[in-house]
Amino acid sequence: MRKIAIFVLALGSLWATQAAAADTAQVSATKNVGIVNFAFKPGTLTVPKGTKVEFENESNTAHTTTSKNFDSKRIAPGKSFMVRFQQRGTFAYHCKIHPFMKGKIVVQ
Repeated sequence: MRKIAIFVLALGSLWATQAAAADTAQVSATKNVGIVNFAFKPGTLTVPKGTKVEFENESNTAHTTTSKNFDSKRIAPGKSFMVRFQQRGTFAYHCKIHPFMKGKIVVQ
C-alpha cells in the first residue's frame, strides 16, 4: 500500500512539472519581425497570446516600432526591441521616422 501511495505522489508531481513546462513554453515563444529596406517583414504577423515579438533592425538607418500600446524609441542598426503581447487583438504599428512603414501583429 505504501509503495502505491509513493507512486501516486510521484506521478502527480511529474504531471504538475510537465504542465508547468508546457505553460512556460507557450508563454516564452518568441517571433521575429525584421526591419529591412524600409519595410517590416513580415508586414503582418499572427501569434498566440503571450508571445514575445522581437523587432530587429537589419538596415543601416534607425527606425522605430510605434503603436498605441508600445513605442521602441529609436532602434539603431543591428539592435532590436521586444514586446510581449498579452491581449488578443490586432495591433497596428509604424515607424515614427518613416511613417510610410507600417505593420501589424494579430494576437489570437
